[in-house]
Amino acid sequence: MPDKERIGLMNEIFRSSGFELTPRQLDQFGAYYDLLVDSNETLDLTRITAFEDIVVKHFIDSLYFTEFIELPSPIIDIGSGAGFPGIPLKIYLPRLKMILSEPRKKRAAFLEDTARALRLGDVEVYPHMVTERSFFTVEGVITRALESIDDTLTRVNHFLPLGGRVIFMKGPEADRDLDAVTAGNMNAYALETDRRYRLPNTSYERRLIVYRKELAGTRKTYSILKDLRATAGTAITSAENKTFKELKKLGDGGGIRKSGTVLVSGKKIIAELAASGRIPSRELILHDGYSENDEAINALISRHEDAGTLLVLKKALFNELDLFNTGGPLLAVQPPEMPEWKKDIIPGCTLLVPFQDPVNVGSVIRSAVGFNVGRIVILKEAANPYHPKSVRASAGAVFSAVMERGPSIRDLPSLPGGGASSVVALDAGGAPLDSFTFPERFLLLPGVEGPGLPEELKRESVSIPLSSGVESLNAPVAVSIALYEWSRQSPSNSTRVKTL
Repeated sequence: MPDKERIGLMNEIFRSSGFELTPRQLDQFGAYYDLLVDSNETLDLTRITAFEDIVVKHFIDSLYFTEFIELPSPIIDIGSGAGFPGIPLKIYLPRLKMILSEPRKKRAAFLEDTARALRLGDVEVYPHMVTERSFFTVEGVITRALESIDDTLTRVNHFLPLGGRVIFMKGPEADRDLDAVTAGNMNAYALETDRRYRLPNTSYERRLIVYRKELAGTRKTYSILKDLRATAGTAITSAENKTFKELKKLGDGGGIRKSGTVLVSGKKIIAELAASGRIPSRELILHDGYSENDEAINALISRHEDAGTLLVLKKALFNELDLFNTGGPLLAVQPPEMPEWKKDIIPGCTLLVPFQDPVNVGSVIRSAVGFNVGRIVILKEAANPYHPKSVRASAGAVFSAVMERGPSIRDLPSLPGGGASSVVALDAGGAPLDSFTFPERFLLLPGVEGPGLPEELKRESVSIPLSSGVESLNAPVAVSIALYEWSRQSPSNSTRVKTL
């Protein structure tokens, strides 16, 4: 049948069913028909192949119930398959915001190609199964002969808002399905519509069933099955896996520098990083059997799942990455670049960090951020501030700190412009802290663990008085006390210190 003749016949069928379509809508339905027929042999999209049958039993059937109810928007079509009812609804109601959920990858790709070919705006294809770990911002759900009513109501309860509607397109014999709705769902939803109807000019009987959400949903729980083949994430089951080998390297500073990637642990730090949006994330790593009920973490999991950057490891492999035995998750992120220090001395305190222990590095960075230090210079002797132990010790402060790469301690005495004279060293032989007045601008330099500092850097030094029973404080504690005293003396920080 020529295209023009086919479009004319399609128009007659729609009109006889009560639908007046624009020329653009007729063209879109015609193009949709062509795409269905062309792809059907390879994708098995539909067993209905005759032109008039497709128009009536797919196109008209997808639309006719709109005579009885107003469709909510945004709406998700669960189990969209070849696009029914979602695509016909979108063509007929162009302002409708539509999500097409289809877990079969080839059919999901067909839906994406179809939406693009028909130039349908506000259409999103979700190429995964909708589960209790899936979250959507929608006002309604629609299904066409997908599964039982009770299963769908349970499936969408966690993301459907109060007043949201679940629309079921069923055959006439749905009584048994209705009777099988469990008590929990009967409490959570109210049956709003149960209407029998027949498609115009046919004997094709249908039934429209609509439930309205009455109770707040339960919190989403993300659970990964032990069978990793069942997860939407990328499964890693072997220590020989290339990705796993690269992740293992992130446990030391060299691997971090080479890859430009940091492995972060701790749900609080990870959630804060994700919420800030400042630090680009690469992969989120979980283990088999992982379960989560934190909404922020679950939202992050869903985003990485959708982006194809969720990694799921066998527990034994995950434990090799989980240095602090948190149980997960782990987030691989791209840390900010550290520019090279120009050896200038800014007003206030610049903290020089020489520590070789990453825990000490992270601890003093946390204190420096807390006391509003203007700049932190990481000396060459120091451990990488993005080492997992440093990140954890800093409670994530390394990602908000102003840090620069500095020279070696041995090069500090030759700082240009009298920079070395601006060094205030922390040393047991220095002036007591309680009688010391910090300069307007200075470099605070604690000693390296063990060897301490070169004598030429101790020309101006400060000490923390201790009782005779204690020889010294550990380096991060000493730095924190010194920063507190500087903050107390600084007018710009005085108010802040009182509230710490």
